[in-house]
Amino acid sequence: MKGIVMRDHRKDINYFNTFIHEDSLRVEDFLDAVESGEVAQNRIIPVKVKVHDLKLGLLIAKYSKGDQLPSLENEYLELIAEWEEVWEPDYYDKNIQIISLGVLFETGAELAKNVRKKLEQSGIDDWLYNYLLDSLDGEQTERSREMLLPELYSNLQKAVYEEDKISFLKKYLSEDWYNEDYDCYEAHKSKYNIYYGYWSFEAGAVAKILNIDDAALKDMPYYPYDLVHYKIS
Repeated sequence: MKGIVMRDHRKDINYFNTFIHEDSLRVEDFLDAVESGEVAQNRIIPVKVKVHDLKLGLLIAKYSKGDQLPSLENEYLELIAEWEEVWEPDYYDKNIQIISLGVLFETGAELAKNVRKKLEQSGIDDWLYNYLLDSLDGEQTERSREMLLPELYSNLQKAVYEEDKISFLKKYLSEDWYNEDYDCYEAHKSKYNIYYGYWSFEAGAVAKILNIDDAALKDMPYYPYDLVHYKIS
């Protein structure tokens, strides 16, 4: 397809077009069911959570396919506007993804304010949440280096505090981010259309916050290099 430079080559463009078409129809069907009153009152929020998850997957699939970043930014802003209603404190991976995208798209302090309020209400105090949110609103709320998932994010934390930042980011991307414990491990091999990309937006967000020369990360398979540089003048 002319004008599109794919970012992810695990699948071809026909796959991503099909994925996007099918999941867009799923979103429409769910929303139509809610609008028409087909969904029981106690199921409306769970259905909206599902819709929001699908929309995030669609956004990532479009990034994988090679869609232009300004259009993806607009979709992200719509996703943020709907996030508060479907916030789930236990969805750590998803929450980190969305906040990291906020750092990369530079959405500003309002997102940080809303997320901080949600975290406080949920009694959650986590280094990675705080570090990413601090970069959005300029506050310094970091109280400790304690993390909810230190076994996964310790190398990402070391990239912040240790001298050899690129080495720790490489280690995180190659050893911690995508492995057998990853929720969607080998999703691209499934016979079903469930794959939308393995991007580590949090690694990109950390690199952007640190303002480091990330040329050595450009060709690493999960690093969203162009998104990191999207709003860097």
